Amino acid sequence: MRRNRFSLSVRMAAPILRRVIVGIGRGFRETGQAIERMGCRAQDNWLFSERICRHRSVMNLFDQRPVLGASVFIAPNAAVIGSVDLKDQSSVWYGAVLRGDQSNIYVGGFTSIGDRTIIQSAAINPTGFSARTYIGDWVTIGQGCILRACTVDDLSVVGDGCIIQEGALVDRNAMLEPGSLLPTGARVPSGEVYGGNPAVFKRKLSKEEITEFKETAEATAALAAKHADEFLPYGTLYQLREEMAAKVRRVC
Repeated sequence: MRRNRFSLSVRMAAPILRRVIVGIGRGFRETGQAIERMGCRAQDNWLFSERICRHRSVMNLFDQRPVLGASVFIAPNAAVIGSVDLKDQSSVWYGAVLRGDQSNIYVGGFTSIGDRTIIQSAAINPTGFSARTYIGDWVTIGQGCILRACTVDDLSVVGDGCIIQEGALVDRNAMLEPGSLLPTGARVPSGEVYGGNPAVFKRKLSKEEITEFKETAEATAALAAKHADEFLPYGTLYQLREEMAAKVRRVC
């Protein structure tokens, strides 16, 4: 009995301990930056005061870290925050926000998240289903959408400006028309098109349309690769420019 209580207390204390360690690390980083600024002022070097954009496309949140697969494209002004899992060949386009700060967000392979789309998870789902947000493989999410604690299964399409609320489900090979609202706990069955506010049945999908869903997803992944080629990889070598210059002067 005592052993069980001890193991339970250890498991409960583990997340708190991780957050404490992250806080200590942040304190060390800020202290180092403050010392560096003092040294720069002493040398009459004011490079540190240059205004820069503090935006980060990929950002940890305490112990919650995004996990990126191979060849994932994240636009420079997009934001992927916290517990977000992006699989191979997925793309997050300009201005989109994926905020996994309460539960996990999963985005499958060859799936695209359109410009200015916001995807969130939730701490508690009122429907009783999982509070995480799940988006399957070969899914196309349009521009300006809002998705929260919902599920969009494989090979589906969500049109521009759609809102999908907690616990809602877009089934495999289904489509939600642009500007639609899928209420809490609602479902778009496989092979059907729903639309409106709230979304209702419109028509059945043809075999040709279902085939085009995968082709569209793969074409978007190819386009994302072209955009990714325009952004060169960067490192931290620029931070050592003064040290390297000093070494060159000593050699000369």
